Amino acid sequence: MTTLGQGNGSGRQRGAVRLKQLLAASGMAAQIALCAGVARAQDSGTPAAASEQPATETRDDIVVSGYRYLSEDTSGTTGLPLPIEEVPQAISLVSQDFLNAADLKTLGEVAQYSPGALFAGNQEGFGSIVKLRGFAAGYAFDGLTIGSLNYEPDNATVERMEIVKGPASVVYGAASPGGIINLVSKQAKANTPNYVELLGGSWKRWRLEGQVAGALNASGSVRAIGIAAHEEAGSFMKNVNSSKTVLYGGVDADIADGLTGYVHGGYEHYRRTAFDGIPTLADGSAAPVDRSFFIGAKDFELVTDVKRVNAGLDWKVSSLWSISLKANYQRTGTHGPAPYAYDLQANGDFSFQIQNVLKDDKQDFSIGASTIYKLDALGMSDSFLSGSAIYQSTDSMVHQSLPLIDGSGTGHANIFDGVEAIDAIISSAVFPGDIFLDRRRRKFVTLSGQAVLKVAGPLTLLGGLSYSKPDISTRSDDGPWQDFSGDGQMSYRAAATVEPIAGLNVYLSYSESFQPQLTIDINDNVLPPLSGKQYELGAKYASPDRRILLTGALFDLRQANQGVYDQQGPDGFDRYRALGEVRYRGMEFEAIGRVTKAWQVNAGLAILDPKISKDGDPTMVGKTVTFLPKTTASLYTSYDFAGGVFAGAGVRYVGSVKTASDNATRDLPGYTLIDGSLGYNLDRWRLQLNVKNIFDKHYYINNYQTLFYGNIVGEPRSVTLSLRAVF
Repeated sequence: MTTLGQGNGSGRQRGAVRLKQLLAASGMAAQIALCAGVARAQDSGTPAAASEQPATETRDDIVVSGYRYLSEDTSGTTGLPLPIEEVPQAISLVSQDFLNAADLKTLGEVAQYSPGALFAGNQEGFGSIVKLRGFAAGYAFDGLTIGSLNYEPDNATVERMEIVKGPASVVYGAASPGGIINLVSKQAKANTPNYVELLGGSWKRWRLEGQVAGALNASGSVRAIGIAAHEEAGSFMKNVNSSKTVLYGGVDADIADGLTGYVHGGYEHYRRTAFDGIPTLADGSAAPVDRSFFIGAKDFELVTDVKRVNAGLDWKVSSLWSISLKANYQRTGTHGPAPYAYDLQANGDFSFQIQNVLKDDKQDFSIGASTIYKLDALGMSDSFLSGSAIYQSTDSMVHQSLPLIDGSGTGHANIFDGVEAIDAIISSAVFPGDIFLDRRRRKFVTLSGQAVLKVAGPLTLLGGLSYSKPDISTRSDDGPWQDFSGDGQMSYRAAATVEPIAGLNVYLSYSESFQPQLTIDINDNVLPPLSGKQYELGAKYASPDRRILLTGALFDLRQANQGVYDQQGPDGFDRYRALGEVRYRGMEFEAIGRVTKAWQVNAGLAILDPKISKDGDPTMVGKTVTFLPKTTASLYTSYDFAGGVFAGAGVRYVGSVKTASDNATRDLPGYTLIDGSLGYNLDRWRLQLNVKNIFDKHYYINNYQTLFYGNIVGEPRSVTLSLRAVF
């Protein structure tokens, strides 16, 4: 199947193609697994076994009545005030404890531990691309979507992550059919601890992180939190370095009886050596270089600044009626030169260009109001109506140049000349070169409503619908603004849930999604919106003591009108055509909880069968969609021994992927990674050792769903040692 970025053209044309790729990729995604933490609890300073305790416990005589994360409220993401086992769609939760326990730095790393999630690369260091059920994930902060996530959020500021799988347009309007990842900002709770942590590891990585929290008044009704972190690191690749600084603060308040509010804000500053992968040979074989090989210039850095504010009010008007107001603002800015290589030949020759990002700015603003009304007064217990109105706006501008190498925008080098020789050639580029400008404005107004009705006995019915009106326009260079808005869209969802025995919920659901496309065909017509629909049959079981949650889901997910590269237009820019329909069928299984008080386990398995089901080219129908593994699996388990010692082990498996539907190029090999951790808790201190990829597996991750630009190399064995003090 032809994929984006495989067209031919001059250096300027390829530079324009690359710009469009990065803009499209910035609507990425990310990921993510719920795994049992092996670290000491963030909120108590107790050993790992206690860190996952529910609210029902005491300090001296712990009484376990359930697994803490089974009680998290996901209504801010789903619009459904139901326990997680009663929500009729697959959801995974990622705790702050697990992020610390496994020393997971990026969304891509966490994605490898989640059933249904896939780490799909990191294009020029703009952040992990995560796919859910084969499609790019959408993102939200505190239940409000953002246009894209083009950086790597620091986990110190995240309370937890909620991964809701499947179409979500009934809640959010324009949305990915694969699902959405909601990042819940860290709160100042009554038991939020103060701590300081020092970490050191492979390739001169070090990190210093601290958190302070406490009440601002005598009653404790107003609480504040502050977080600061700084990290610097080298890399297993030559000449690659990075650093980041994080500042975060917030206030949470019980304003009046039934009324709570919060304001959280943060600033993150990133610097990293630009790197975009190693191109492959024409048949898909990896370049004959070691893992430390670097194509780029050691003095070329990308710098990103992120400013974010989240605020909300929750008002429980009565025992039956509640109202919520939320607002998010985020601004990101990136600048710096970023080289990228492509078209590797058997003799080692390859081409490269430099995307000099003069300014890559993006502003996201969202505001939403929602309400839930329980129908108990009408004699309908466990039934309710919910409604919401959301306004979401994204304004992005990419201003870049294509520096000149030997008088043109395209440079040439030979991979066998070595890293330093390639660095010298790339560094010889003359700035600024040809200038490009791309502006995009996207606004959505979405109105939605859902109803959950307990019909009789074990049967519950769900119905929902939404109307979303997009207002989208783009502008390239000095050209006119082009309208991509399209018509308003209706989206629907429905589900039926049966609880045959206590704790077991079996459901059948239908849901829809849509996303406008910002591409045109050879006749200059805007491609129709992406249209998704999914049927899901699932079951969830929560044990009576709420120690274990088992989840299983079978799904048939289809999306129509996917834009794929067609040909270059007369103006030298790419044109696309709408692929008829892709059909992703699959199954996902997840088990999480405590086997015993000291032994925790998390396991996940996902099987995906991605096919082209309809297309104008009949030879494409029935072929496998490329660059998606059919099988992924993970297992993480931890055990707390007597005396304060704890240990954990993890396995991440990603199956091989096709790189061409006709098998003309080599499959990307699958890989299995083994991780481990070992630590010791003493009073308020925790010493922890983490080793990732213990057996030093050599593996690759494709960056652009094409071999033209090649792959990034997976991180080899790495070690970190951390010391944390809670006070």
